[in-house]
Amino acid sequence: MDEQRVASVQAKYRSQVVEWSESADDPEHANSIFRSNHEFYKSVRDSTEGRAAISGLLGDPVEAVRLMAATHTLAWDELAAIDVLDDLRKRGNPSGVDAEYTLNSYRDGRLNLDW
Repeated sequence: MDEQRVASVQAKYRSQVVEWSESADDPEHANSIFRSNHEFYKSVRDSTEGRAAISGLLGDPVEAVRLMAATHTLAWDELAAIDVLDDLRKRGNPSGVDAEYTLNSYRDGRLNLDW
């Protein structure tokens, strides 16, 4: 595995999610960043480095980063992702509400990350 590639993917992914999170007061910008992050996720999700980079953010100190990384990690490390989403869900804040909806959608087979 190319550790430099993992670090590069991780830095870009994290930066996008942090920017998305900090743009809550500007929905148009936040949505644009969210879409960009999703496209980036789809471009790296099938590579070993991409998966390692995203999974490596499951313990990030920023809740939004953990939320997004866990959501995306469901596809290849379900147990680790569910643990993070469940922990966020228990907090009851906006990230927790998102985590709860993500878990419910995933368990019901309605979570689509291919859009």
